Amino acid sequence: MAKILSQEEVDALLKSHTKGPKAAPAAPAHVEKPAPGVKAKKAQQQKKVSLYNFRRPDRVSREQMRTLHFMHDRFARNFSSSLSAYLRTITEVNLVSVEQLSYQEFLLSVPDPTCFNAISIRPLEGAFALEVNPQLVFPIIDKMLGGPGDALKQIRTMTDIEQSIFEGVLKLLLDDLREAWRGIIDLDFKIQARETSPQLIQIVAPNEVVLLVVFEVKMGIVVGMVNLAIPSIILEPVANKFDQEMYTGYKKSNTFEEAKLLIESIKRCNMTVCAEIRGTSLRLRDVLALQGGDIIPLTKRFDAVLDLTVDGIPRYQGYVALNANQKRVFQVTSTKQEG
Repeated sequence: MAKILSQEEVDALLKSHTKGPKAAPAAPAHVEKPAPGVKAKKAQQQKKVSLYNFRRPDRVSREQMRTLHFMHDRFARNFSSSLSAYLRTITEVNLVSVEQLSYQEFLLSVPDPTCFNAISIRPLEGAFALEVNPQLVFPIIDKMLGGPGDALKQIRTMTDIEQSIFEGVLKLLLDDLREAWRGIIDLDFKIQARETSPQLIQIVAPNEVVLLVVFEVKMGIVVGMVNLAIPSIILEPVANKFDQEMYTGYKKSNTFEEAKLLIESIKRCNMTVCAEIRGTSLRLRDVLALQGGDIIPLTKRFDAVLDLTVDGIPRYQGYVALNANQKRVFQVTSTKQEG
């Protein structure tokens, strides 16, 4: 049978435990103390602690995050104009945030039911997840059918007919998204699958990291969210193409190949070329009184040197002549001096 300790024995054990180890001996007197600046520097180095979550690592660099933010901010402005023209009402689309989280956390953050779509991204493998909040979907459908665009008092599941009607808005969104991504890679966005329950579509594993791009859409008094989930593993093949200078507008094309392509593009532009023989000035009543057979005096002879204008700007000088087929042509004799 185990022995039961008395209260005095328990107190004695507690006192012996709280005494702890003996104090260390004092430092020798000849040891020099560190300078105040060195001591503060060591203390500062010891305080540098970085939190790291091994379940949700940051796979995308800050430079790529800035590029994604700039790219989708431009998409928000373009989609705002496109949606306003499509619905014939003023809409405002703003980029709220770009953050990294697991796909499971993203699914838990969206409502159920909702408008949830898997978007294929050919030629890359995989898919994006696009979620449009039902607080925004139903007012847009109501506006497209001629209604005032009021929000529903109680959220419900979308019918097949409503999904087909709203598909036009999704295609408009994907067209603007394709233009925003064209600077990185030319992707073909198409609706691969659509569901009303987010849990029914798995584009990646639940613990896989995704980039969540959140947009806020305002249409009158209606405010709703649009979420775009981009798996980080998809960005790895095109990670080297995320060049921030491409989107800031400061990158100059100074290579020979780019200059040659620019010149070839300019050569295909249509311009209006015109050689005019300038006449005299007339009053409006004289112009209204003109009849067949009237003669208008000109300030230059028909064989005088004329200006050849390109889109209204004088560029060359020459004469009007006849070619072998007896058609009027313009013979350039010199270049117009810019004054």
